Amino acid sequence: MNSNRQALDRFLSEIASESVTPAGGTATAVVGAVGASLCEMVCIHTVEADGATELVDAREALREQRGHLLDLAEADASVVDDLFGGADGQPDESGIKRSIGVPLTIAESCLTVLELAVDVTATGNRTAVADAATGVMLTHAAFRAALFTVQSNLSQSADPAFVADIERRVAELEDRADEAYDRAVRHAQRE
Repeated sequence: MNSNRQALDRFLSEIASESVTPAGGTATAVVGAVGASLCEMVCIHTVEADGATELVDAREALREQRGHLLDLAEADASVVDDLFGGADGQPDESGIKRSIGVPLTIAESCLTVLELAVDVTATGNRTAVADAATGVMLTHAAFRAALFTVQSNLSQSADPAFVADIERRVAELEDRADEAYDRAVRHAQRE
């Protein structure tokens, strides 16, 4: 973990710096990726230990979401740099929409992880399912944080139709995420 610790410490120090990036959206995407990784790990242990193949597809989908979330972490940093790293710091409507679109996409990816985690916690190896539950909780927190960013940035948009569409999408995502979270946690808690 020593070299990994150095990389993690460097990343956390960058967040805690005077620079505008990386910031909350980047951290949110990374936390979602950590959650996906924990669920992916449970798939691996279940397939290896139990010979169960029902989680092979979930494992691949979780791996893809992990990579997607890491790409979104970079995309968020780019958006924030573009919006707030310049001299005037005054974003235009296009920039505002991007600052909403990236965290919304982070939330959607986290939702996919949560929905996959329902099966992982239901059929995963019982000795490892606590790790999947931790992944679910981290991913749900990342989902909520991403939507908080969406809603915060939405107040800056001057496009009422866009705002209404995003608010509708957010409500739908919240309903689905809460249902997936509740189901995954219930599965993890069963004896």
